[in-house]
Amino acid sequence: MAIFTRAEKQQHIDAWKAALLAVSEGQEFSIGTRRLRRADLPSIQQHLDWLDRQPTVEDQAAGRGAPLFTPLIPRRY
Repeated sequence: MAIFTRAEKQQHIDAWKAALLAVSEGQEFSIGTRRLRRADLPSIQQHLDWLDRQPTVEDQAAGRGAPLFTPLIPRRY
């Protein structure tokens, strides 16, 4: 089942790519007693991979969404 439209999916991808760029400039920094720690690189990559696999509402309407079943390979006994 699709949870994103194509525009929403692109918005999320853009946000995670921005996070990727921010991490490349520095993972953590402090200002006075406050600290900011950004998401780690593997976590960002996992989210981008997950988003890449998600079908959009438009994909499903065109019949290109995720399969509705998982094919099974019969065993020989």
